[in-house]
Amino acid sequence: MSRSCACSSNVIWCEIHAPVNGSQASAGHTVRVRFRKSAAAVLTSVALVATGTAPAHAAIEPQAYGTSGKQVTLATDKTGGPELKAGLYQAELPNDGSPRTFTINRNQMRTFLASVLTDEREGKALKATGEHKTKVSILDAKGDDCTSDTDTLSKDAALTFLNVNVGVDDDEDVSRGNYLGGTCRESTKLSISIEHNGIPANGRTKAEILLTDEPKGTGSVGSPATVAQTATLKAPDGKVRGEVAPGKGFGDAVTLVAGTHSLKLGVGTQAFYKVRLDWGQRLAATLRVPGKDTNFASPIAVEVSTRIWTPQRIALDANPKDYQYSDSLSMSANSSKGATIGTYTAPVLWANRSAKSESGNEVPQASLQWTTTPGWYYVTVWTRPASFSSSDEPMPDSVPPIPADLNIAVVGDVQQGPTFVNTGGAKLAQPGKGEMSIGQGVQTEAPFPSAKVALSALAVLAAATAVLWALRSRRQA
Repeated sequence: MSRSCACSSNVIWCEIHAPVNGSQASAGHTVRVRFRKSAAAVLTSVALVATGTAPAHAAIEPQAYGTSGKQVTLATDKTGGPELKAGLYQAELPNDGSPRTFTINRNQMRTFLASVLTDEREGKALKATGEHKTKVSILDAKGDDCTSDTDTLSKDAALTFLNVNVGVDDDEDVSRGNYLGGTCRESTKLSISIEHNGIPANGRTKAEILLTDEPKGTGSVGSPATVAQTATLKAPDGKVRGEVAPGKGFGDAVTLVAGTHSLKLGVGTQAFYKVRLDWGQRLAATLRVPGKDTNFASPIAVEVSTRIWTPQRIALDANPKDYQYSDSLSMSANSSKGATIGTYTAPVLWANRSAKSESGNEVPQASLQWTTTPGWYYVTVWTRPASFSSSDEPMPDSVPPIPADLNIAVVGDVQQGPTFVNTGGAKLAQPGKGEMSIGQGVQTEAPFPSAKVALSALAVLAAATAVLWALRSRRQA
């Protein structure tokens, strides 16, 4: 929104211009207000206050992850601990690498995945002063290691969360994830051990544990996605949905619907969103930074990246043939040159679990094999300073948020999924057909395009009336 004032004789004319859809071009809505010169100083000040303010700044510091779930206390031994069922939990882990453990009953969870997330923080520091590591292991009843996985942040890396996934697939022919053989596969009780190293070594770190149980599918399970079904997918501009405040974790991720959403990216933050996918559907998340027609230039160099996660919190990758289309970007300081980045999924198909590596696939095999479950798929946007070199100029205490546009598209007709059965062969309920994301589409648009202009004009007119009334009363006195 812009405004200008000019004098002519004993009259001041003020013009307020509001662009359409954020454009600063001539198209838009304009209101002209006429004032007597005797009230000029007061009215001009009121107009400036009513029509524009300086952009707000936010502190540059890593945002704490929003931990969710039922609080649990884990065992301090390598095996044993509370038996946990499918659900969301939170716990505290020591930073010294000593194990914390819980157990899984395989009679109840034949195909399960344990996703362990640790929130890596060092006060308000932006980078790690040493290595952060989370290791998650599966052990059999004897305490023998079956399999394990590790996620690490090296020294000087930007601080964020670590996420480790381990699990068991009841189908021995499925090669995705962790393969268990021998006594591990035959065990009815397995221990999940977590070892965490962080800074300070005598401190503690919050952890979030998601346990998912994937029932067995029977009947018409179909075939894995074809090469054509993995082709690059970009979300076009859609219906403007307004500005959306993000979630701070998977547990409070904000629901998005198809369309264009306005974001304000805080440096040092991870933004969490979610979109519902059904059988046969694909998701595309395309981010334009800075937002369209914003003419924004960040005072510091920043990096922005996007990612899509499955309901089990498996991070999905994409391999577009267009090497210039990426899921991340770097912005130079004081440059308003923007870029479009994004990522996408293959269609959600039960048979993807047995997908093979095919020449020409634009979704890698490891990601394709986990795009198998309808439900909430998560979109994260991570914004952080681009460089931590000691030769860089000092980092400011705060910077304005970066405007961006996030396009969301859900593509594909809803298909009939397989029949789910439990370990005893009894049928289980399936997700409802067409159960798309219908969440809280945040609508911040004015009820009509000229609302902002009208409100600003009313503010100025109200001030003008007050001043003129005061002058009139003074003359009468």
